[in-house]
Amino acid sequence: MILSAHSSAHPLVLDGDFFGNPYPAYAAIREAGNKPVEVVLETGMAYLPPGLRAWLLTSYEDIELALGDPRFRKELDKAMAVFGHASQDAVLYDNMANNDPPNHTRLRKPLNGAFTARAASSRRDDVRAVAHRVLDELAGVTEFDLVEDFALPFSIEVICGLLGVPVADRHTFASWAQTITSAASKEDLRRDAGLMAAYLRDLMAAKRSSEDEDVLALLARHPGITEREGVSQAYALLVAGYETTANLIAAGLLALESEPGLRKRLWTDPALVPGAVQEMLRHQSPFNLSLYRYVSEDVEVGGTLIPAGSIVFLAFAAANRDEQRFGDPDAFDVDRPGGDHIAFGGGVHNCIGKHLAKVEAEVAFEALIERCPDLEIRTSRAELEWKPSPTFRGVRHLLVGPGPAEVAR
Repeated sequence: MILSAHSSAHPLVLDGDFFGNPYPAYAAIREAGNKPVEVVLETGMAYLPPGLRAWLLTSYEDIELALGDPRFRKELDKAMAVFGHASQDAVLYDNMANNDPPNHTRLRKPLNGAFTARAASSRRDDVRAVAHRVLDELAGVTEFDLVEDFALPFSIEVICGLLGVPVADRHTFASWAQTITSAASKEDLRRDAGLMAAYLRDLMAAKRSSEDEDVLALLARHPGITEREGVSQAYALLVAGYETTANLIAAGLLALESEPGLRKRLWTDPALVPGAVQEMLRHQSPFNLSLYRYVSEDVEVGGTLIPAGSIVFLAFAAANRDEQRFGDPDAFDVDRPGGDHIAFGGGVHNCIGKHLAKVEAEVAFEALIERCPDLEIRTSRAELEWKPSPTFRGVRHLLVGPGPAEVAR
């Protein structure tokens, strides 16, 4: 039997409880059959209209279908019309993440070579040097913030180096990005989006006439990409490039501490790190809800009919704990066979930076194991403050100690 749209949608409140722990909301959907549900998003996000009606997919099977089905579209202009944004507000969003083929293919193709698994592996030594350089600055401290003092500076410096953004500007654009992706007011959103766009426009202009060989220079000089598209591509790469990895490092450590003796086991046997990172990606999905999609025609998903024109969100975090796909899905198991999670999405819109993100996370934990043999979390679970973003899931702060030991190099 095919079910049609519900006469009344379920409320989905995107608040602090949801940001920190969306799994109870997803569990309730699973208990009701784990099928697509129509929801009303209640949120303070300026980039989402109040009371937005949308469809939410939570099962691994349904999301896998949507990721490969061209009827689930991402054209920017049509989505902006649904969301009620003026066209000038979309300058940072006209990138490959918000376009379908052939535009998506055109925008992504120049970047593919810089983000292959081989390219990411070749940068491992450079990434390791960055991790130890950041820890060098903390050597001898008794307590530090894993997020602010290590994970963010580390991931930002890596992506800045790859893209060619001056490291001196990292804190500025990180502040703008936090505003744009969180529960900011419409005024703050427009202000910081404008500042970010102007900064990237100037940087890309400078790259166009330079002899640099970094990713932004490649974008700036590519004849098939407009200035607006180049600015938007740069924004997407910068934000996703540091936010995902930084969030994964902190959430991964929290997951390790959730099971007795698990962190000690990893610290004793660093060979477990790659498998542990795969499990972190599944268990602590750094992407919670996908960016929007809309269906171009009526689509049946899991026996439910989603009407043409509907907005759809894919709950990657829910799919990665779907008991139909993973045994004992809420348990964190470093011995679990990895690689079949969808933390990085899939289909043509799979995350271009997934290989680099995995290398960064592995290197980060290897460096912490070497430099912080007695690392412990000092922020209690009750004190955790989660970032107010439905897309990027991560904590604002995580105090740990003792700090890194000095190492002669």
